[in-house]
Amino acid sequence: MSKYKEYAEKPTEFLALTGYTRQEFDALLPHFGKSYTEWMKTYRFDGQVRGKRKYSPYQNSPLPTLEDKLFFILHYLKTNNLQTVQGVMFAMSQPKANRWIHCLHPILNQALAELGELPARQMEQMTFDETQAALYFHDGTERPIQRPSDPDRQRLYYSGKKTTRGQK
Repeated sequence: MSKYKEYAEKPTEFLALTGYTRQEFDALLPHFGKSYTEWMKTYRFDGQVRGKRKYSPYQNSPLPTLEDKLFFILHYLKTNNLQTVQGVMFAMSQPKANRWIHCLHPILNQALAELGELPARQMEQMTFDETQAALYFHDGTERPIQRPSDPDRQRLYYSGKKTTRGQK
């Protein structure tokens, strides 16, 4: 049984594994399919330019359907698994998982770019509609910094958390 079929009817788990609801996934699927077909007409599975042979899916593919392919790459990007773990989850070896990741990632980026949904990499790329009264959050991880030696400046940077160092 494919992983997509296994989680397609479990909305909470599907969202946790892909970062998309089923409705969002279904809306993205035709665009991903179009990008996948165009990519495979030009390139081989390993990323090299295709020769005279046309693309045809092989019978015993670990990702037999387009839904499985999209689920695979969204799952990888959301959970950021090791390729070995990703391969085990989808019944393939680590080298095959690596090939699938490197094949499907640019296809997904192309589909998202065509929809205008690629994530911004820099704040300068962000555009906000100032007419909406929406609140935007940045989900980040607090990282330790070099503490200033001046006690007044230390208070400015104090996060309220205890030290990360162990007790001597």
